[in-house]
Amino acid sequence: MRTDLKRLKRDTPVVTGPQNIIAPSLSADGAWILYLEFRKRALGPSSEARLMRIPVSGGVPQLVLETRNLSWYGCARAPASLCEVHEASQDEKQLILTAFDPVKGRGKVLRTIQKDPGVYFAGTGVSPDGTTFALSKGGEAEIHIRLLSLSGGSDREITLKGWPNLTGLNWSPDGKGLYVGSVSPQNCTLLLVDLQGSAKVVWQYKAAGGQIWGVPSPDGRYLAILGEVTNSNVWMLEGF
Repeated sequence: MRTDLKRLKRDTPVVTGPQNIIAPSLSADGAWILYLEFRKRALGPSSEARLMRIPVSGGVPQLVLETRNLSWYGCARAPASLCEVHEASQDEKQLILTAFDPVKGRGKVLRTIQKDPGVYFAGTGVSPDGTTFALSKGGEAEIHIRLLSLSGGSDREITLKGWPNLTGLNWSPDGKGLYVGSVSPQNCTLLLVDLQGSAKVVWQYKAAGGQIWGVPSPDGRYLAILGEVTNSNVWMLEGF
């Protein structure tokens, strides 16, 4: 489906100030395209955003919910129906996971996760069956992924030994693994990690900085990969 962003902006309820439209995603039942509309800044303390919906067949965008201190949002996949938005508390000491319905809006709080103020979670996501929420900090010497139960089960953590600095995290469509980006001073690497912590290299390229992550198609047949390289140079200037 082709979506005209000019029409999205025109038909969306009026918002004053600059707008940024990002992060389109399907609802769990596949009936809606969800996306974020930022009023001022993107993610971070005091960020203000609207989560919007538009039918996959086209139509006028409508408001799902408004949010402050947004971290991210995501949906499980049918037959599961869970969609969730996670937001930092005002003092940044908690990450609050809240269920929402694309039509009815905000629902019940699913989990409240304690965290240190200023901690940046570089990867988060709800599993395809809606039972587990994965999250991981960025900038760690070894990647640690917490798997938090949303169904009353036990939480656990997996460690990716020898793989530093997570830059992206997405569940595989079957829920048996995670596509994880890792950046070292030598390489950018996309990994497929099972739920016991065993990692398989999917793609790797030499780079001294940047980002990498992979997003699988719903049927698992294709994988969209972002690879970003950061380069810098230094020049010596004389005579001034």
